[in-house]
Amino acid sequence: MKSDLIVLRDASIKIILENQAPTGAYIASPNFGVYNYSWIRDGAFIADAMLDHSEFNSSSLFHDWVSSVVIAREVKIRTLIARNRSGDTISPDEHLHCRFTVDGNESTEDWTNFQLDGFGTWIWSLGRYQELGRQLTTNNLLAVECLVPYLAEFWRHDSFDWWEESFGHQHVSTLGSICAGLRACSKWQSISPVNRELASETSNLIFNYISQNLGANSELTKWIGNQGLDSSVVSLISPFAIFPPDSSIAHQTILAVEGKLGLFGTFRHVDDSYFGGGKWLILSAFLALAMLETGEIEKPRAVLDWMFDQADSDLNLPEQLSSPLLHPDSRQEWIDKWGQPAQPLLWSHAMYLKLFSALQLREVI
Repeated sequence: MKSDLIVLRDASIKIILENQAPTGAYIASPNFGVYNYSWIRDGAFIADAMLDHSEFNSSSLFHDWVSSVVIAREVKIRTLIARNRSGDTISPDEHLHCRFTVDGNESTEDWTNFQLDGFGTWIWSLGRYQELGRQLTTNNLLAVECLVPYLAEFWRHDSFDWWEESFGHQHVSTLGSICAGLRACSKWQSISPVNRELASETSNLIFNYISQNLGANSELTKWIGNQGLDSSVVSLISPFAIFPPDSSIAHQTILAVEGKLGLFGTFRHVDDSYFGGGKWLILSAFLALAMLETGEIEKPRAVLDWMFDQADSDLNLPEQLSSPLLHPDSRQEWIDKWGQPAQPLLWSHAMYLKLFSALQLREVI
């Protein structure tokens, strides 16, 4: 079985590289029309996973592409901050977008564009890149200098979540993504003292805010003031390391997500109706990574085998499974609208790579 896992590892790297544009942008999915864009969030996780497999050039190209996207909007960022401080009302679509063409342009299609998590995740991913001995460029640092005040200004604002849904809330996985990015860059001597301090203060505020708004059993919830559950919150345990794996918050969150949303295929949340609400591979990987941090080995190892089993004959991993579904009656409307669910999804391949390397580090594969 180990040799099979290696075959999928190599195929995953190949699929990601084949779908990275010369500009550095990663296409979310090559054969699913509305995913023919590069999401900052997806790409940040993909670039991080590629680091673990020594694909440094791929990661570097993506980080340089994001930097160019952000720097091109430096004036826009400053204007948004000034408008907010003057009390001006800013519509969601006026904010930085979550996805771009491979050339760095904003899409003109109607989309839920105001998502802050991707920019926090990108700074965190850039921090990981630096930790592994890679040198940040002047443009990388300039982009971070632009984003720190932007995230500090707007983190309290309602936005769309990781799933591009549920506007009108402060989503815990979004807050965690921002916290992780700001916490990372607050330690860099290569950015200005003003932004280092701002990043440190804001990340502490966010950490305390999340900690003071937990669920009934001290678990992380879907959004602030909500007792529901979203499996994306396990990212705050790993890889973001916002909460230590031996904390009661981590224990209760892992327990809740596994118990209510599953491990071998993890649902996003109980109200999910996107393509009927199937089980997502990336979320099984995130949950397995969190479990690994607690010392659990057998379940994460089994998740990797399970992920392997979801690949098609061409070794493409899907976004989600078609069975079982939380809300099967809603599946056909999405197929009629957009076609079959995405396969391959580069983020799924990235999370396979991430879990593979984490298990390999522990010498269990």
